[in-house]
Amino acid sequence: MDPQIVSIVVNGILSILSFVLCWISIRTSQKTLKQNNIMIENATRPYLSIYGQTINCNGNQHFYLVVKNSGASPATITNFSYSPDLSQSLETKNTSRNFLDDLSKCTIPPGQSRICKLTYEKVPEEVVFDVTYHSSEKTYSEKNIINLRAATSMLTAKCGKSSNKKKAISSNIHVISYTLQEMLQKKL
Repeated sequence: MDPQIVSIVVNGILSILSFVLCWISIRTSQKTLKQNNIMIENATRPYLSIYGQTINCNGNQHFYLVVKNSGASPATITNFSYSPDLSQSLETKNTSRNFLDDLSKCTIPPGQSRICKLTYEKVPEEVVFDVTYHSSEKTYSEKNIINLRAATSMLTAKCGKSSNKKKAISSNIHVISYTLQEMLQKKL
Protein backbone atom coordinates (compact mmCIF):
# COMPACT_ATOMS: atom_id res chain seq x y z
CA MET A 1 0.00 0.00 0.00
CA ASP A 2 1.11 3.44 -0.88
CA PRO A 3 2.42 5.36 2.18
CA GLN A 4 0.67 8.49 0.96
CA ILE A 5 -2.74 6.78 0.99
CA VAL A 6 -2.07 5.34 4.47
CA SER A 7 -1.13 8.83 5.65
CA ILE A 8 -4.35 10.31 4.21
CA VAL A 9 -6.50 7.55 5.82
CA VAL A 10 -4.75 7.95 9.20
CA ASN A 11 -5.14 11.75 9.03
CA GLY A 12 -8.83 11.34 8.13
CA ILE A 13 -9.41 8.96 11.05
CA LEU A 14 -7.55 11.29 13.43
CA SER A 15 -9.57 14.28 12.16
CA ILE A 16 -12.85 12.43 12.73
CA LEU A 17 -11.67 11.30 16.19
CA SER A 18 -10.63 14.88 17.04
CA PHE A 19 -14.03 16.17 15.93
CA VAL A 20 -15.87 13.56 18.04
CA LEU A 21 -13.73 14.30 21.12
CA CYS A 22 -14.20 18.04 20.62
CA TRP A 23 -17.98 17.58 20.35
CA ILE A 24 -18.03 15.43 23.53
CA SER A 25 -15.95 18.05 25.33
CA ILE A 26 -18.28 20.86 24.26
CA ARG A 27 -21.38 18.91 25.40
CA THR A 28 -19.75 18.13 28.75
CA SER A 29 -18.86 21.81 29.20
CA GLN A 30 -22.42 22.85 28.39
CA LYS A 31 -23.85 20.42 30.94
CA THR A 32 -21.34 21.60 33.56
CA LEU A 33 -22.21 25.25 32.88
CA LYS A 34 -25.92 24.49 33.18
CA GLN A 35 -25.37 22.69 36.51
CA ASN A 36 -23.17 25.55 37.76
CA ASN A 37 -25.85 28.08 36.84
CA ILE A 38 -28.45 26.08 38.76
CA MET A 39 -26.13 25.82 41.78
CA ILE A 40 -25.36 29.56 41.68
CA GLU A 41 -29.07 30.35 41.32
CA ASN A 42 -29.96 28.16 44.32
CA ALA A 43 -27.16 29.66 46.42
CA THR A 44 -28.01 33.29 45.68
CA ARG A 45 -31.80 33.35 45.31
CA PRO A 46 -34.28 34.54 47.91
CA TYR A 47 -36.23 31.93 49.91
CA LEU A 48 -39.37 33.11 51.65
CA SER A 49 -40.59 31.23 54.72
CA ILE A 50 -44.01 31.79 56.27
CA TYR A 51 -44.75 30.61 59.79
CA GLY A 52 -46.44 31.48 63.06
CA GLN A 53 -44.46 32.37 66.18
CA THR A 54 -45.35 33.33 69.74
CA ILE A 55 -43.34 35.69 71.88
CA ASN A 56 -43.77 35.62 75.63
CA CYS A 57 -43.51 39.16 77.01
CA ASN A 58 -43.52 38.96 80.80
CA GLY A 59 -46.03 36.12 80.85
CA ASN A 60 -48.26 37.46 78.07
CA GLN A 61 -48.30 35.45 74.84
CA HIS A 62 -48.23 37.44 71.59
CA PHE A 63 -48.78 35.59 68.31
CA TYR A 64 -47.18 36.75 65.06
CA LEU A 65 -47.31 35.78 61.42
CA VAL A 66 -43.71 35.85 60.21
CA VAL A 67 -42.59 36.18 56.58
CA LYS A 68 -38.83 35.71 56.50
CA ASN A 69 -36.31 35.80 53.66
CA SER A 70 -33.77 33.10 54.50
CA GLY A 71 -32.12 33.40 51.09
CA ALA A 72 -29.07 35.33 49.95
CA SER A 73 -30.69 38.11 47.90
CA PRO A 74 -33.59 40.52 48.42
CA ALA A 75 -37.12 39.25 47.73
CA THR A 76 -39.60 41.70 46.26
CA ILE A 77 -43.11 40.37 46.87
CA THR A 78 -45.55 41.07 44.05
CA ASN A 79 -48.43 38.88 45.27
CA PHE A 80 -49.25 37.77 48.81
CA SER A 81 -52.65 36.13 49.05
CA TYR A 82 -54.08 33.71 51.58
CA SER A 83 -57.16 31.67 52.21
CA PRO A 84 -59.13 31.70 54.46
CA ASP A 85 -59.19 35.43 55.11
CA LEU A 86 -56.98 36.45 58.04
CA SER A 87 -58.26 40.03 58.32
CA GLN A 88 -60.46 39.03 61.27
CA SER A 89 -57.35 37.65 62.99
CA LEU A 90 -55.42 40.93 62.83
CA GLU A 91 -54.80 42.32 66.29
CA THR A 92 -55.29 45.96 65.37
CA LYS A 93 -57.86 48.19 66.91
CA ASN A 94 -59.78 51.03 65.26
CA THR A 95 -58.18 50.77 61.83
CA SER A 96 -59.47 49.76 58.45
CA ARG A 97 -55.99 48.95 57.20
CA ASN A 98 -55.11 45.32 56.45
CA PHE A 99 -51.42 45.10 57.21
CA LEU A 100 -51.08 41.73 55.47
CA ASP A 101 -52.02 43.38 52.17
CA ASP A 102 -48.93 45.60 52.51
CA LEU A 103 -46.73 42.52 52.08
CA SER A 104 -47.61 42.53 48.37
CA LYS A 105 -45.66 45.73 47.97
CA CYS A 106 -42.55 45.16 50.04
CA THR A 107 -38.97 44.04 49.59
CA ILE A 108 -37.45 41.84 52.30
CA PRO A 109 -33.64 41.87 52.50
CA PRO A 110 -31.73 38.61 53.16
CA GLY A 111 -32.04 37.42 56.75
CA GLN A 112 -34.81 39.91 57.52
CA SER A 113 -38.48 39.31 58.24
CA ARG A 114 -41.79 41.10 58.39
CA ILE A 115 -44.13 40.29 61.24
CA CYS A 116 -47.81 40.97 61.80
CA LYS A 117 -49.53 40.48 65.15
CA LEU A 118 -52.54 38.18 65.04
CA THR A 119 -55.03 36.96 67.63
CA TYR A 120 -54.05 33.33 68.21
CA GLU A 121 -57.59 32.12 68.90
CA LYS A 122 -58.86 33.59 65.62
CA VAL A 123 -56.15 32.06 63.42
CA PRO A 124 -57.42 29.03 61.46
CA GLU A 125 -55.53 25.73 61.73
CA GLU A 126 -54.47 25.69 58.08
CA VAL A 127 -53.94 28.64 55.78
CA VAL A 128 -53.14 28.44 52.06
CA PHE A 129 -50.57 31.06 51.08
CA ASP A 130 -50.02 31.93 47.42
CA VAL A 131 -46.88 34.06 47.14
CA THR A 132 -45.11 35.46 44.09
CA TYR A 133 -41.78 37.21 44.56
CA HIS A 134 -38.73 38.02 42.51
CA SER A 135 -35.06 38.77 42.75
CA SER A 136 -33.25 40.91 40.21
CA GLU A 137 -33.09 37.95 37.82
CA LYS A 138 -35.99 35.55 38.26
CA THR A 139 -39.59 35.30 39.50
CA TYR A 140 -40.69 32.60 41.95
CA SER A 141 -44.21 31.49 42.70
CA GLU A 142 -45.10 29.24 45.63
CA LYS A 143 -48.31 27.85 47.06
CA ASN A 144 -48.07 26.45 50.59
CA ILE A 145 -50.56 25.03 53.06
CA ILE A 146 -49.31 26.00 56.50
CA ASN A 147 -50.52 25.25 60.02
CA LEU A 148 -49.55 28.57 61.61
CA ARG A 149 -50.29 27.39 65.14
CA ALA A 150 -48.14 24.25 64.99
CA ALA A 151 -45.42 24.20 67.67
CA THR A 152 -45.69 27.91 68.41
CA SER A 153 -46.04 27.62 72.18
CA MET A 154 -43.10 25.39 73.04
CA LEU A 155 -41.83 25.82 76.60
CA THR A 156 -38.39 27.37 77.03
CA ALA A 157 -36.45 28.33 80.14
CA LYS A 158 -35.37 31.89 80.83
CA CYS A 159 -33.60 33.69 83.62
CA GLY A 160 -36.21 34.85 86.09
CA LYS A 161 -36.14 37.64 88.61
CA SER A 162 -34.82 36.97 92.07
CA SER A 163 -37.26 36.07 94.84
CA ASN A 164 -35.19 38.16 97.28
CA LYS A 165 -36.64 41.69 97.15
CA LYS A 166 -33.27 43.29 97.99
CA LYS A 167 -31.65 41.62 94.98
CA ALA A 168 -34.64 41.88 92.68
CA ILE A 169 -34.27 43.80 89.46
CA SER A 170 -36.80 46.51 88.79
CA SER A 171 -39.94 45.31 87.06
CA ASN A 172 -39.32 47.28 83.87
CA ILE A 173 -35.81 45.91 83.42
CA HIS A 174 -37.11 42.40 84.03
CA VAL A 175 -39.76 42.82 81.31
CA ILE A 176 -37.15 44.10 78.85
CA SER A 177 -34.75 41.29 79.73
CA TYR A 178 -37.44 38.64 79.42
CA THR A 179 -38.64 39.99 76.07
CA LEU A 180 -35.10 40.21 74.68
CA GLN A 181 -34.40 36.64 75.76
CA GLU A 182 -37.59 35.52 74.02
CA MET A 183 -36.74 37.37 70.81
CA LEU A 184 -33.18 36.04 70.86
CA GLN A 185 -34.43 32.49 71.26
CA LYS A 186 -36.89 32.90 68.40
CA LYS A 187 -34.42 34.88 66.24
CA LEU A 188 -37.10 37.11 64.80
